[in-house]
Amino acid sequence: MSKRQLMLQPCGHTVKRRRGQSQPRQRQHLYLVVDDWERGYSVRKIDVDALDSEAHAEPFDSEADSDAFDSDAEALDLDEDAETLPEPPVIRFKAPHCRLWYFGGHGTNILAMPVSSRADNAFPVIDTKTLGLTLCAHPDGHKVYHKPVFASVGGELYMMVESSVCVLGAPPPAPHNKDTQWSWTILPDLAPVKSSCITSSALHPDGHTLFVSEVKSTFSLDTEKLSWSCQGNWVMPFKGQAYFDNELDAWVGLCRHKGGIGYVCCCDVPPVATAAKCGSMPAWKLGKDQLFSQDNERHLGANLLYMGNNNYCLIQSLLHKKYNQRCQGPRRLVLYVTKFGLKYDKNGELRTTRLSARSYEMVEGHELNDLCSTPVAFWM
Repeated sequence: MSKRQLMLQPCGHTVKRRRGQSQPRQRQHLYLVVDDWERGYSVRKIDVDALDSEAHAEPFDSEADSDAFDSDAEALDLDEDAETLPEPPVIRFKAPHCRLWYFGGHGTNILAMPVSSRADNAFPVIDTKTLGLTLCAHPDGHKVYHKPVFASVGGELYMMVESSVCVLGAPPPAPHNKDTQWSWTILPDLAPVKSSCITSSALHPDGHTLFVSEVKSTFSLDTEKLSWSCQGNWVMPFKGQAYFDNELDAWVGLCRHKGGIGYVCCCDVPPVATAAKCGSMPAWKLGKDQLFSQDNERHLGANLLYMGNNNYCLIQSLLHKKYNQRCQGPRRLVLYVTKFGLKYDKNGELRTTRLSARSYEMVEGHELNDLCSTPVAFWM
């Protein structure tokens, strides 16, 4: 099946760069996928850098009492100042509701896998850098019906669907070759864990080994050798995706343990042992500052993104405090976007720095509650 690609036309002139002048780095943004459209989903683009100057800020003070820090959304109470989501949306995808977890991100591309396309066995992909729209085939020509787990490794996108692992390589370089298709490769060996059972994932700093944890064990996939290894009967302390922070020399993510939900935590990165069978749990540390409270009855879900250079972005979804759950009709939600950094204080505690936040209000475009409570967001 051939692919279609719609791209913006470049302007008719170019700007010369001086010899030795480097190509400016593409500025990245936060992209939210929200179901605020009655026919499907919208992609909204947010400038996170603007949070620093226009929103609530909480400076880091290593001498301050840890109990004095409180950045829970309820404490900030930004509902009254909530803005509407940026207009116009980057793009809208017509699709059935309650399919948020079928959106994936890779490089500058957002994959809209829940979309039913007129083209057989294909779904659209939007390149946020060029605004080019491409059709990509479903793995093995079959639509994905189970919850997938996505991970970008070594310039390729790995997708686990139950025990199957599919790899999406780089897109074809030019649209003029109609015989070249953007397609998946299905690995011959099944994964030792199902995607529906995965609680956390993290890419090893070696750049090619993916760690995944389920309820009782942790496994690793060497994407160079395409082989799985059991790392032991221990579980990474994270909920969802974790990220390697070079400045902290540790993985960082949202804590999954009772009593630690709403906090970030960091974990030592274990050495990759291909023959490991009974590896031990790496040392880990819970952050001192609570970013949100799961006990808040308005809390729906939260997602943590790493923006590089020790900069993080937390997106929390809550019911608006003026929303009456007994009312019929679409829910009124508020999204809290919080930007922060992490440092070890003089006592070795993991503390939050440079906190700034902003809130956005939205109304769901339907009356169904989405099965995915975690906000879907990408930094690209």
